[in-house]
Amino acid sequence: MNRRQIVAVSLLVVALLAGTWAVARVQESTDNTYANIERFIQVLTKVRDNYVEPVGSDKLMDSAIRGMLRTLDPYSQYLDKEEAERLETTTHGSFGGIGISIGMRDHWVTVIAPIEGTPAWKAGILGGDRIIKIDDVSSEGLSLDDAMKKMRGERGTKVKLTILREGREKALEFEIVRDIIQIKSVPYAGLLSNGVGYIRLSQFSERSRQEMDAAFAKLDKLHPRGLILDLRFNPGGLLSQAVEIAEEFTPRGKRIVYTRGRDPSQNRDFNSTSDHVHDGYPIVVLTNQWTASASEIVSGALQDLDLGLVVGKTTFGKGLVQTVIPLTRSVKGPKLKLTTAKYYTPSGRSIQKDEQLKTGALAEGGDTDDGEPADSAVSTKPRPEFRTEMGRVVYGGGGIAPDVELADVKLPRVMEDLEAKQVFFKYAVKFAAKHKDPPAGYAVSPQIRDEFRQLLADEKVEVNADSLAAAQRWVDNGIRRELGRRFGGEEEAYRIALEDDEQVKAAAALFDRAPTLPKLLALASELSKNKAVASPTESAKGIR
Repeated sequence: MNRRQIVAVSLLVVALLAGTWAVARVQESTDNTYANIERFIQVLTKVRDNYVEPVGSDKLMDSAIRGMLRTLDPYSQYLDKEEAERLETTTHGSFGGIGISIGMRDHWVTVIAPIEGTPAWKAGILGGDRIIKIDDVSSEGLSLDDAMKKMRGERGTKVKLTILREGREKALEFEIVRDIIQIKSVPYAGLLSNGVGYIRLSQFSERSRQEMDAAFAKLDKLHPRGLILDLRFNPGGLLSQAVEIAEEFTPRGKRIVYTRGRDPSQNRDFNSTSDHVHDGYPIVVLTNQWTASASEIVSGALQDLDLGLVVGKTTFGKGLVQTVIPLTRSVKGPKLKLTTAKYYTPSGRSIQKDEQLKTGALAEGGDTDDGEPADSAVSTKPRPEFRTEMGRVVYGGGGIAPDVELADVKLPRVMEDLEAKQVFFKYAVKFAAKHKDPPAGYAVSPQIRDEFRQLLADEKVEVNADSLAAAQRWVDNGIRRELGRRFGGEEEAYRIALEDDEQVKAAAALFDRAPTLPKLLALASELSKNKAVASPTESAKGIR
């Protein structure tokens, strides 16, 4: 590539910048874009001509573009042809991988949530896990897209992840076999033992509304006295599907979400067009700190419009709109995925936690009072107050703060180790090889416990006997769940897991205290005044 070609490419970069960030005011004295482009050309030429090893201008330009976007936020990315195709597959079809959604926290690739039923989920990967190595190569400095590229691959191939987990001194290693990751939004819908309906919405993809309609058709025949919409560990997905699912509950004409950006074309309002809403029973939306993006749109809309109660933990705070911009005339050519706006709930709350963007151009504010970064310390600043349609106080500052908070209690450490080694799955396989039918009611007998401990010895799984005994209830739950999966399939595993999910039971118990939506809202206000926190006795996750 000669100097004239470099200049031509650089002018294209300027045009891209001008179209995206509206820098048409380059004639202003404070704008030194042209001078910076000239400086860039000089560096590019010097590197190309003098670097110790030959390096192509195309590679340098590609790296420069990626580096530029990396300074903005974790979600703006340059997508080459293959990466653009993978993005399309993620939202519209299936792909080979391990099944996790990732985000950027403290400059490290971090698991938002494993996708249920996938290899990562079965291996015991948890939301909040920090991926420090992929196939023994450090992930420090990797973009989200680069990390995802390394973890995807052909079905049947293996990838090794080295993970740091909060509360663990040593890194954990997982060797995971890739599989075809199918996009499924509603893995389970059913009636809990106390007559409350339950729908698990795990992500937002093209078929989400269709799957939700099928779930409602199933539940309506069972006449639930209330509904729990479980959005825990939901990493988000398509905006269109978030709006359509919110419409399931929102009367026509009500605003569900709106976006605002620097370009007026990004300012959009999304209002409900539904004439048939599900308002025959009260609704509780279950969230946690890994509820993100599109799932925050749904939970925020239902809260602001007083259509349901949000219960759990404050959500992730991913409220940025990405626009995919083609860079060539070819549909299959490279694309720019650029953050162009922010999401706002009907009451005017920004979903985005801006402290997550501290090092980028979109950062707002500085460090906390103790000098720690805002996303690694508890902020002492009061959260701004907003009002719902009925005048209830809700809080901004990023994410959706719950109306009723549930205490966050983790799995016992021994259970994390056992889940990571997939010993519950292995035991269920061995049990099924010897027995035609499952134990009655999937009850765990002393004999089953003995067989499980023998499996641990056979698999050379080192575990402290006292820790194992202390976690016996959890161990029994894991055995029951996997026996259910082996003999009854995924729905049976879900049903059994929900019986032992303390957060689901805490949410369902709210309907006993407040059987109607007005009473639920009144109960939430009462608990808020008393600063009450519902405390399930066990960990929140419960579903694997």
